[in-house]
Amino acid sequence: MKLHMNYRIWIILAALVLAIPACIFGTPTPPVPTQVPHLQPTITQTPGPSKYRSLTRANMIKATVQINGLKSQNGQLTPAYSGSGTIISSTGLILTNAHVVSPASLGNPELEPDALAIGLIDQEDKPPVFLYLAKVVAEDRTMDLAVIQITSTLKGDDVDPNSLDLPFVQLGNSDDLHVGDHINIFGYPGIGTDTITFTDGMIAGFTPEEGLGDRAWIKTDATIAGGMSGGLAADDAGFIIGIPTIVASGSDLDPAECRGFIVDTNGDGVVGGDDTCILIGVYNNAIRPVNLALPLIKAAESGEIYVNPFGEIPPPSLPPSLSGSEFFSAITWYTGTGLSDCKLKDPVTAFPSGTTAMAAAWSFTGMTDGEPWAVEWKLNGEVIYTSQYSWYSLNQGNTSLCFYNTKGMPDGNYHIELYAGQYVKLLAQSDVVVGGESNLGPTPGP
Repeated sequence: MKLHMNYRIWIILAALVLAIPACIFGTPTPPVPTQVPHLQPTITQTPGPSKYRSLTRANMIKATVQINGLKSQNGQLTPAYSGSGTIISSTGLILTNAHVVSPASLGNPELEPDALAIGLIDQEDKPPVFLYLAKVVAEDRTMDLAVIQITSTLKGDDVDPNSLDLPFVQLGNSDDLHVGDHINIFGYPGIGTDTITFTDGMIAGFTPEEGLGDRAWIKTDATIAGGMSGGLAADDAGFIIGIPTIVASGSDLDPAECRGFIVDTNGDGVVGGDDTCILIGVYNNAIRPVNLALPLIKAAESGEIYVNPFGEIPPPSLPPSLSGSEFFSAITWYTGTGLSDCKLKDPVTAFPSGTTAMAAAWSFTGMTDGEPWAVEWKLNGEVIYTSQYSWYSLNQGNTSLCFYNTKGMPDGNYHIELYAGQYVKLLAQSDVVVGGESNLGPTPGP
């Protein structure tokens, strides 16, 4: 396998990346008011009945919700990350990704939220209005799918699901889809763009997965940025036919872009580094077909305990032994170019307001393929993104992390921390300012 010296990772902050991460477990939000009630301005109209039932784009927009994972801090619930979901019944059932609402089910208990806040559209050009709390009623870690139910108002008052009468989209049939069919995507990309986002494209093909059949994934050329995970993929008639999910697949991938091997592509019975890369991050332009979610939805509607009918996907093979001498140099900041690539331009010590791309570059030694490494990103002291990956690159060389926001990075003090090794220890950290005057001290070394 040919490896490249420059190992670049794209994390889409206009989405939030952040891959997941950027988001692997949903998309972190930028610093927001410290109490959840501050997120809900007065809404003049509650989503109503029949006029939202028509299968139109307006209805699809109304039925696409933002989901905030809330963490308790100093007795207050505050947003820790965000993702997207789709209302599939007037009673408040919402279909989404498991990593958005239950990171613990995918092996990340430290990210598990204390509550889930649901934001609904009042005006397309305004951020969603957070009115409700919801709970997970069915989840499937194999397919990274979950169904949640609205249970109370944001203040904690119980609600009768039968009285909600929310706008929703009806279930389509993903088995009727064909290559070349048009597809519509709705969701909330995350940092710097709090309003709903629409993209569209064509169905590029289908990808099999062990235990899930030949249509385990729908491939599309539509741009689906982090934070839109769990959102709505609909046909032109307005029916939901899939769920945008964190993983994108393909065969012609640069190994330097690879984040995970999750399918036994060479048929040797082991999922690992000898298989074709399944791209995680950049654009999560793969979609779980809605037909795979039908057993999950049925269990949620009936109140039954969900049992995975497809079986568990074999876990990836364990990474090789670690070198124990992992080293990251001090971080240098560069201006970046392009949304589809990550070319470093000029080294800088600060970024002007309106910057749309910024890159952190460093050299590394002692790294081993498959070993864990992680990144944490803060804005003005608040964690806006954190995730762990597997390393697939050279033992030593240079690499960079690129961050984007097409509308401009929010002004403030940015802090990045990089971790690696068996105990995922801190190897490097750095601060940089976007806009305004820096009030930071010297950047600490590795």
